[in-house]
Amino acid sequence: MFGGISMRVYHFLTQQYAIDDLAKRRLKVARLDDLNDPFELAALELSDREMRRAYRGFTRQMAKKFGVICFSRGWHNPVLWSHYAEKHKGVCLGFDIPDAAVLPVTYMGARLPNKIKAELVHGRLDDQDMRQIFTTKFKDWEYENEVRIFLRLVDRDADTGLYFQDFSESLALREVILGPRCALTKTAIQRQLAGRGEIRVIKSRLAFKTFRVVENQAVS
Repeated sequence: MFGGISMRVYHFLTQQYAIDDLAKRRLKVARLDDLNDPFELAALELSDREMRRAYRGFTRQMAKKFGVICFSRGWHNPVLWSHYAEKHKGVCLGFDIPDAAVLPVTYMGARLPNKIKAELVHGRLDDQDMRQIFTTKFKDWEYENEVRIFLRLVDRDADTGLYFQDFSESLALREVILGPRCALTKTAIQRQLAGRGEIRVIKSRLAFKTFRVVENQAVS
């Protein structure tokens, strides 16, 4: 993938998928046409019929070629645990990823003005246009504080039919955070991660004074 300066980002999972990903040292790459936001890749204003037709063709082609792994910049927001980690029963994995590989999401209150009709119809979108389309979402998703990495879809897994990205220096596991309601123990995870370097395992809890998920320091 990339090298250079890295940032810490977080990926939320159900307990079952977390156990599988930790065992196989990989993360699932989501298909662009299988994301939970129906406006994904559709941030442009599309009142023009010809534009809509061209845009549908563009998104179909992109979904065949590229996938995405989504991360948050933090793990303390309880809404993220509720939506993406099995109602706090799941797990959050913290990774160091090179800054050059990460695209931050921009949140907007209105659809982007359509200034690329000619380029889109003729298949001549530049990198800046592509980046804006791939990383613009409605402002109500802002709580996710999301960043993304986009990957080409290669080497489909024979057993599942899905795509995965292996852990590596460019997707370096650094933290495993067990949700407040997660049944897994720190000891079990630490045993599974033995010999893989410095990976911190954290048991979390609901904060006593704020609406946050925090480390449960009483659990050794």
